[in-house]
Amino acid sequence: MRFGISRTSISQNSSFFETILLIHGLPKVFSVKTVEIDKNQILALSLALIVALPVVATSINLVGADANTAADDQTQTAPMAPLKEGVWYKFSTSLITLLFPVKGEKPMFIWWYTNDSSQVYVVKFNGLVEYLTFDTEYYIRRYPANGSAICERLVENYIGPKMGHMQGPLRQKITNKIEHMKQSIEDEFSLHPAYLPFSSAEWRLDPPTLVPDDNVSYWSFNFTLIHVPMPKFAFAQNNVQIRCRFYNTNATETIDENHSYSVAAEQLKFDFVVRNWEWNIDKIEPFLEELKDVYDVTVPAHKAGLALWINLASIKIDDLTYAEEDVQNKTEVETRSQMQGSTIGDEYYSVKQNSTASVSENERPIQLTNKFKERVRICFANKGGAVAGFLEYVPWARLLNETGGTVGYVNVTASYIAAGGHMRLFLCYPYFGNYTLEHDPTIGLSESPLIPSLTNQNLLMILVGATIAIAVAVAGVKLRRKPVNIVNVH
Repeated sequence: MRFGISRTSISQNSSFFETILLIHGLPKVFSVKTVEIDKNQILALSLALIVALPVVATSINLVGADANTAADDQTQTAPMAPLKEGVWYKFSTSLITLLFPVKGEKPMFIWWYTNDSSQVYVVKFNGLVEYLTFDTEYYIRRYPANGSAICERLVENYIGPKMGHMQGPLRQKITNKIEHMKQSIEDEFSLHPAYLPFSSAEWRLDPPTLVPDDNVSYWSFNFTLIHVPMPKFAFAQNNVQIRCRFYNTNATETIDENHSYSVAAEQLKFDFVVRNWEWNIDKIEPFLEELKDVYDVTVPAHKAGLALWINLASIKIDDLTYAEEDVQNKTEVETRSQMQGSTIGDEYYSVKQNSTASVSENERPIQLTNKFKERVRICFANKGGAVAGFLEYVPWARLLNETGGTVGYVNVTASYIAAGGHMRLFLCYPYFGNYTLEHDPTIGLSESPLIPSLTNQNLLMILVGATIAIAVAVAGVKLRRKPVNIVNVH
């Protein structure tokens, strides 16, 4: 015997099931399909659904790993204390495994999707570079803020154009002045090197501490630069810090009505902080004043920036030993990287070639302030469908006064160098004077994979109800031989 399907009743029941799902915040795992089946098929479907319930109940759970959709969900996960394994602290959850040096020798972070270690991601904070912004707002290796580069840029951009209008004796005088400055500017004005390498510095790690805050929970730990062997960088000691928060819950961090961002559970957020930076461009102020007063050469003030150099790499799990040796400064884990490229927005950036040897080739700028208004996500480009890691940051940094109050914001730009299997990324901050700079990168996984665990009780009750409904429908068919609606489970 064949049974017809009532389209009116299908529409009504479809809305009923969809309403239940929306009320419980569940995905639409049900749909109603117009089919014709006989009694034996109905009985078989009912039996199959009943048998499948235990399997479904232990295999369905969607994990929200993306901070873009996590802002309003404050569901707390079980806080998992980090373990000490060899040279590493290790956080391990059903979604992510995260490593960082247990003694805090250098700020380096390694992570992967717990169920698939075919791709292991590395972010290493390499150092700070003071650079000149007479030519461009983002970092280019040709323009470090050291003595020779400063003189070269001043001559090319400001002094040179003026010399054509100078009389012979005056021109010779300023030429001699510039030659003297090129030879003695660093010593005369006590300039520090342009580059502060983090690997040569000594860091202190404040170990992970669980911080519950209302509905938000996270593990807090800090890397603080406490000693630099180069005397001219003594001012940086205790003034450069990477404050870390590994979240157990989704959270929204609100700075003010115009500046806020969300962080998802099982993502690691940094507060990169620089205080009391001594700018080389400020130290040569007497020379710039002399150019203006004696030679009528005006140079714009504070044309400098500070770049945070970060290396992004992708290795195999078998190469973790190289990362361990990197912690001890015996090797560099980037040499084992097999990273092909990254995606930023809809654009792909290859890093397969090695452009680090020549400084004549411009670094490629990533124009953040115009294209990206809220945040910038750099995703590791992977093969084989592996869950992609990412580094993300907002295109603005906050400036604080001595009491910790916000005094303003500066735009963040960026440039990168393809380094042959890994990326050298430079986050670029414009001159911020005596204020404290605070910027907020985040790392994590860019997808929301299916993680095996127990399904929630509401979904289980709906599945049970659907099974009972089918059984009742079959009984009704036997008694009344009327049309039946069949609900498909996807």
